[in-house]
Amino acid sequence: MKKIYSLIVVAILGTTTMFGQGLGASLDYAMWNGTMIENSETTGSTIIAVNYTHNLSEKMDLVGSVGYGMGFGVVPMKADLNYRITNKLFANLGMGLYMISDSTYDANAIGVAEEGSTDVVEGSANEFGINLGLSYQVTSAISLGFNYNMIKGGDYDLNGMSFGLSYAFGSKSSVTKEDKEKK
Repeated sequence: MKKIYSLIVVAILGTTTMFGQGLGASLDYAMWNGTMIENSETTGSTIIAVNYTHNLSEKMDLVGSVGYGMGFGVVPMKADLNYRITNKLFANLGMGLYMISDSTYDANAIGVAEEGSTDVVEGSANEFGINLGLSYQVTSAISLGFNYNMIKGGDYDLNGMSFGLSYAFGSKSSVTKEDKEKK
């Protein structure tokens, strides 16, 4: 079912011509850690994602992405604000829904309802989280990025660091006002 939602989003973004300028793809490697997966043999995942960048202002972009993780099974759907620090360096802050399909996560996502209670509550495989990071624009279409994803905290934590390569199809010109004035 999760794959169907991802394919629907890809189909909509791929067939709509208004999204052609900001559409991109990325390949990330994420390393997951925390008590939620401490018994897992696989704590890393390769994530293939499609993203769409919408320019909000000269220094701020909104980036939406949907991905599929292999290894530690996760489907991240994220919305980030990217702030241009320099011509090549961006800082991002965002939130997302992480659909976790790894079998070891379900086994470790069990908690107690209330302190002193013996009721066991099944953990959710759909988790909200926040992420922050940096990206470096190598060319107008290629960028390298680093993100820290905090999905759960406290007694049952799940965090991840990801490193990635992103490619923008039909990339918008990254020429800024300062570049135009120099010419």
